[in-house]
Amino acid sequence: MTPDSLTDFLHSRIPLTAAMQLRVQPGERHAIEVRAPLAPNINVHQTAFGGSLVTLAIVAGWTLLHQALQQDAVECAVFVQKSQCEYLLPARGELSAAARLPADAWREFLADLRLHGRARIEIEVTVSSGGQAVARHLGSFVAKAPPAAGPTESHPKATP
Repeated sequence: MTPDSLTDFLHSRIPLTAAMQLRVQPGERHAIEVRAPLAPNINVHQTAFGGSLVTLAIVAGWTLLHQALQQDAVECAVFVQKSQCEYLLPARGELSAAARLPADAWREFLADLRLHGRARIEIEVTVSSGGQAVARHLGSFVAKAPPAAGPTESHPKATP
């Protein structure tokens, strides 16, 4: 997917990303950067709302994993399982969340997914504003392969 088509996908499937005016940026394989302007994400102190910062980070991690699985032709559902965010500084400008899949963890993740039909990976995301890190996020993401084709109505599963 192109950055624009991925942005459109997020806006249609996760409407909050449209309200935040989130945009996926062009980047390298197995890396991502998403940006959002301050105005729709502002709080009463005229800085970025903490909920927007953590949402931007979660969406970056989720999108990174979703895109990497698509690039490697692996079909599965992706979920955030755990989210931990440390707020470092107030954000007073455009927001940027960046992440990269660690190569060793990615290989282990794919092996687990192929072996067990599910896998978990931790993704670190740095949220920046004005060239400074304003938040660090650690998310645990889970992927589950679709269930294998089961019995059809004409051949129901036998019960003991």
